[in-house]
Order: sequence, then C-alpha cells, then structure tokens
Amino acid sequence: MDDSGAEGTGTVREERDRERPTGQRIAGNGLTATVDPRRGAKIVSLVDANGYEWLLPPRDGAYPPGTPFTEAEMGGWDECAPSIVPCTLADGREVPDHGDLWDVAWTGTAELRVTGRSAPYEFRRTISASDHGLRLDYEVTAERDMPFLWAAHPQFSAPPGTSVQLDVTDVVEVLDRPGARESWTAACATIDTVSPGGRRKVYADPDRVVDRAVLAVPGRGELELQWSGDIAPYVGLWFDAGAYARRPVIAIEPATGYYDSVAVAAATDRVLTLRAGTPVAWQVEVGVR
Repeated sequence: MDDSGAEGTGTVREERDRERPTGQRIAGNGLTATVDPRRGAKIVSLVDANGYEWLLPPRDGAYPPGTPFTEAEMGGWDECAPSIVPCTLADGREVPDHGDLWDVAWTGTAELRVTGRSAPYEFRRTISASDHGLRLDYEVTAERDMPFLWAAHPQFSAPPGTSVQLDVTDVVEVLDRPGARESWTAACATIDTVSPGGRRKVYADPDRVVDRAVLAVPGRGELELQWSGDIAPYVGLWFDAGAYARRPVIAIEPATGYYDSVAVAAATDRVLTLRAGTPVAWQVEVGVR
C-alpha cells in the first residue's frame, strides 16, 4: 500500500531508517554489528544488549571513490590499508587518503573481500560471534613483497567523561608535536581535555607490544578490544571533539605499522612486510564488560 501521501509519514519513515541501519547483521555475546558491504564493509552499527550504540552512526549520502575521508561519512568502523594518510609507495604508486578499502564495495557474504587499488593485494574480513562478543578475522595476501599498514578505524561515540584505558606509561604525539613523547595520564586519556572543535592523536609507546585497549563510557560500561599483537603491535588513539565528526568520538586503532604513513613506517622498519603469495592473518575481538 502506498501511504506516501500521509502527512509526516515520509519523515517518520526516514527517522526509522536512520535508527535501524540496513546491512548484514552479526549477533554475538552481548553485541550486534551491522555491516554495509557496499560502503567499504563499514560496520555502521555496534549495539549492545541494552540497546546502546557504541559507534557514531555514519552520515547519510553517497560519496564517490576519491572523496577525502574527512569530507565523507565520518562515522562507523572502517578498515584503512595499506596506509592511513596519503603517501607514495617505493615503486611510485600513490595511496589515497585513509587507504584503498573504505570507500569501495566489497564482495562476498559471510567472508567479505576486496582487492587493493594502489597495490596488488587481496584483503578479507569475517565477523563472527565469540565468547566475549564479536570476533573479526582478517587475512591479506599480496602478489609481490610490499609493506602493509592496516589500521582499524572505529569512531566510537564519546560523551563527556569517556576515556581510554591502556597499559602503557608513554605515548607519542602525532599532530601538534609530531614524534614527541609524553606521559600517558588520565588527562591525556579522556575526551574532556580536548577543546571543543579540537582533536588529538597519539600512538602508544611503539617500543612495546600493545594488544588491548578499553573504552570506558560513564553509565554505559566498558568496551574492550583485544587483537593479535604479533601482527598488529601498535595502536593509535584519535580524539575528535568536533574537528571533523559531528559529535565527539574516540577511535581506537590497532595497527600493523607505526605511524599513519606506510612510507614512513617502511623507512623506519616499523611495519608488517607481506611476502608474495603468503597469506597473513590476525584477529580483533570486541566485547562489552
């Protein structure tokens, strides 16, 4: 029945659509993820058993490949590879902003896969239920030897009081004082010390393996991420108080390289190196506690 002529019906329907993102749904222990394969296999929703949405929902709209990341959806959970920032590989190939994967369609059903544009590699991801919540299994295979910087990019909603728990003593500044070390303190760990409209990014001490971080949201609990530290020993933390996202977010970004540029990471020998034809696999587990 066509009821589009009813007063206000279209608006109500649009609001409901935004509240219930469409895509593949994967239910785990206390967490349900919704994935849109057409949008870089973005996790567009991550809801716990109490109905709380941990991710900032992505903005509506279609953004063509090549759109700068900060001008596109700015929400959800993306996969960045083979670099985060745009750069030039050793063979002269250009890597776009936030990599090849986030703005193209992936194929498959339970296992989603995509082929790199800046270099010849195949990237795969499967999300399944786990004892702790959800498990993300990754695998990448390259046609030739190459450095490969992957980073998860989940933009978690960060209301006042939200902070990150990380078992390190030092972090490295990326933006305002690139390369400067500072102590990992309660002030550094919270969204509350980022000025409205500002941002901060740090990496955990790259001289030690980090394989776990916790996002603590007052009144909502804690979201724990654990990952394969043997493959992804680094983690970046992005705090955005409205610089780019429409609401404050914190991104916990386990990564296979340090930091952000695969070209720089390769030059400093702090990046995963793929060997031609040899798959590399790793995992990320996400759970509410």
